[in-house]
Amino acid sequence: MMVSALATLAFAALAVYFFFAPAPGRENERAAPPPPPVLTGEVEEIVWDETVRALGNVRANEQAMLSPKITERVIAVNFESGQHVEKGHLLIQLNDAEQQAQLEEMQASLDERSQQLERVRSVEGSGALSRSVIDEEISRFNVARAQLDLAKARVDDRRIYAPFDGVLGLRDLSPGELVEAGDDLVEIIDLTPVKVDFTVPERNFAQIAPGLKITARSESYPGRVFEGEVRSVSPNIDPVSRSARVRAFVSNEDFALRPGMLLLVELNLGSKSVLTVPESALSPIGDQQYIYRVTEDGLAERVPVRVGRRQKGVAELLEGLEKGDAIITHGHRARSGQPVNTLTQEQVFNHSTDS
Repeated sequence: MMVSALATLAFAALAVYFFFAPAPGRENERAAPPPPPVLTGEVEEIVWDETVRALGNVRANEQAMLSPKITERVIAVNFESGQHVEKGHLLIQLNDAEQQAQLEEMQASLDERSQQLERVRSVEGSGALSRSVIDEEISRFNVARAQLDLAKARVDDRRIYAPFDGVLGLRDLSPGELVEAGDDLVEIIDLTPVKVDFTVPERNFAQIAPGLKITARSESYPGRVFEGEVRSVSPNIDPVSRSARVRAFVSNEDFALRPGMLLLVELNLGSKSVLTVPESALSPIGDQQYIYRVTEDGLAERVPVRVGRRQKGVAELLEGLEKGDAIITHGHRARSGQPVNTLTQEQVFNHSTDS
């Protein structure tokens, strides 16, 4: 009876042991996973050409739509479409027959008053005429001269001249047409040089100054580079785009650039040393960029960083890491504080070849 009880107790103890004992191989299942494989690089310091690129719009140096001041009939058109003219060239002549007659009348009146004034002044010192008579003749002469000037102005109102050197637009006017004051008759454009307007980011505002050289390219002329220089910078920063307006001039001696063209503008602001990281190292979370740094103990550490400009797969590092820091460039499955298995490019290549 005593033996039977002991046997029962031993069997129960064994059952409890096997019930709670781990199954064969379960220790391996609960072992920590191996460190994730990652590729690493370093934060590098390089000399970076600081170039600003922007889209620019071409504008004429001078541009005007010529219109008459009065309503009158056209008697002569002295230009052709697209003609280059110099300042002062008579473009359009309106009927001025009546004004020419008035001009001749006023010229004759002035000549008469001039002769009378000379006669009065010839006896001025003799005391034969009072001072009031002499002053009256001077006043009549001045009135006649003013009337002549007015007659000349009325004649000039019927002549339309080129206000500056430039290229004329299309001719849509013929002799005999009646034009009214304010009608658009012909456009004149000065294309040497042309203005190029573009904007630059606020961060580059202090680096832009008159005299800075620019280069520009147009899809209309593949492979051709236009050169110019900055002439003026707007004193205001746009509060919405955080940019400033800049105006440059390009010589355009062959009239290749025309108002309204779109140009790709580049400004070289010089060179400076900057810290850079591969763009593949960046891990964005919302608006914040992070990079995983590998510590000396081989642990991954997530670090918030601030980046600047980017070009050709490389990002400028403004703050967050130091030169020479080891960073993960590929393999971002690592968690902060987790050990990582650092691989070389050769190991990754050999592994992919073997598989």
